[in-house]
Amino acid sequence: MSELVNDALVFAYNAHKGQFRKYTGEPYICHPIAVAAILERHGFEDDVLAAAILHDVVEDTPVTIEEIYYRFGNEGGELVAAVTDISKPEDGN
Repeated sequence: MSELVNDALVFAYNAHKGQFRKYTGEPYICHPIAVAAILERHGFEDDVLAAAILHDVVEDTPVTIEEIYYRFGNEGGELVAAVTDISKPEDGN
C-alpha cells in the first residue's frame, strides 16, 4: 500500500470512527475501503484509490472539502470533490 493510500485510510478511518451503516450496522469505513478495492482491481492509480477512500468523509463527517485540499493537495481535493456530494439540504425556502 502506498503512503498516499495509507494516509487516506488513516484519515478516513479517524473521520468515520464510531459511525455505522443504518441498515447493516457495519462500520462506515467498510464502504469506502470496498470502493477502493474495486477500483484497484480495475487498475486505477493510487490518487484515485485515495479519493475513493475519502469520498464520504466530506458528506458524512464534520471534515470539510477545504481540509481535504489542505491535507491531500489540489489533485487530491479535486478528485474527492468530483466524487462527493457536497451539497447541503435545502432549508425549504
